[in-house]
Amino acid sequence: MNMNEAIKSYFEREDIRKQSIADLAEILSIPSIAGEPDGIYPYGKVCAEALDVAEKLGKKYGFKVENHEYHCMSILFGEEEQEIGIVCHLDVVPAGDGWSVPPYALTEKDGLLMGRGTHDDKGPFIQSLYTLRFFKENNIKLPFTVRLILGSDEEVGSSDLEYFVTVRKPPMFSFTPDSDFPVCIGEKGILSVAVDLPGVDKGIKTVCGGTVTNAVAGSAYAIVETDKALESKNGIAVEKVDEGVKITATGKASHAARPELGVSAINMLVNYLLENDLCDKDGIFGLIAASTAEYKGETLGIAAENEAFGYLTCVGGVINGNGEKTVMHYNIRYLPETPYQEIVASIENAVKPYGGIVNIGSQSDGYFVSADDKKIKALTDACESVLGFECKPYTMGGGTYARWLANTVAFGSGVEGERKFLGDERGGAHQRDEYISVKEFFQGMEIYSRALSNLSEIL
Repeated sequence: MNMNEAIKSYFEREDIRKQSIADLAEILSIPSIAGEPDGIYPYGKVCAEALDVAEKLGKKYGFKVENHEYHCMSILFGEEEQEIGIVCHLDVVPAGDGWSVPPYALTEKDGLLMGRGTHDDKGPFIQSLYTLRFFKENNIKLPFTVRLILGSDEEVGSSDLEYFVTVRKPPMFSFTPDSDFPVCIGEKGILSVAVDLPGVDKGIKTVCGGTVTNAVAGSAYAIVETDKALESKNGIAVEKVDEGVKITATGKASHAARPELGVSAINMLVNYLLENDLCDKDGIFGLIAASTAEYKGETLGIAAENEAFGYLTCVGGVINGNGEKTVMHYNIRYLPETPYQEIVASIENAVKPYGGIVNIGSQSDGYFVSADDKKIKALTDACESVLGFECKPYTMGGGTYARWLANTVAFGSGVEGERKFLGDERGGAHQRDEYISVKEFFQGMEIYSRALSNLSEIL
């Protein structure tokens, strides 16, 4: 039996399939949302509890475990000095409302494993753990140690990995199973800025829109003082309130990495205000209308594109205004080749005529690796051998641990054809009824095992 046959046979075993799903259920039951420090727990007790369960599972299957002061944890296979890393996270986003199944209890239904974290990123942790089990239980020695790193702060800020590199040397090469197959060879840089603009306009008392800066705003509203007979229209609702007239716009939210999928409620609202002469088109709302009508940063003078990444994206995702000032928040996914300071300078020039002041909220560099790199080819070959179709490396505007740990790429574990079974609004990472399909759960284990085997032949 050759290596690939041995891998396939192992993950077809009924005991392995049952044990892995049971282990997923156990780690899934913990609502490990990163919180405030609590004694020795930098991200709160529930995140520490998730790490404790992971430690228990690692030791149960005979692996060495290192707890890095509850910032993160390592499960190790091998004794070699050179390391290959697999980087997962056990923190999750809040479940929210509207689930058809309990979010923190694993539900197996219609070929889907459902629950918060199944896809992002507790399911991939179990896939990675069972990849290590395959090599250990089949007495296969690799020419490197595999370090499975488990973080607790990916959804908030990745300070867990910042701590990790202070206590351990980063592996010579790593992948993070926190995206989709095949290999993501590049992520855009991410920059968030808040632009302070003086005042509002005419009779506008309040303007508010968006809930998070890294998404196209799905809703927005303004309260105005006016005697005009305003009418509701498609996507715009008008009602009288104690403070005046409330105008609410309903668009379609989408992640800032994919703004073309959304419809900006902020843009809808501001256009309505302009159409009804409730604000000055030559003032700050003219700037806001223009900058939210497109998502390539042309209005702010930061448009750019290249062959590897396509175009820069710029999303005005949150607006807050009162009688004193209006603050517009922009999330920018930029080409790694461009220093973010140049982008900030261009935005400052664009808003200066309006009295705008630019404040940097957060910034992280992107990365890019050549598709011709032998390690990338090793991962790609593993992917193709299991999935049975051509797997071309890709780049994206989203962000993973890969941008925070040197020599790391995103690799799986979402499989084309296994997503969207519940539509566009359910089933994905951060969505209601999040799932990983049973098929992609075990395909991922096969792919990661073949990937490590391939890497062992070239390193």
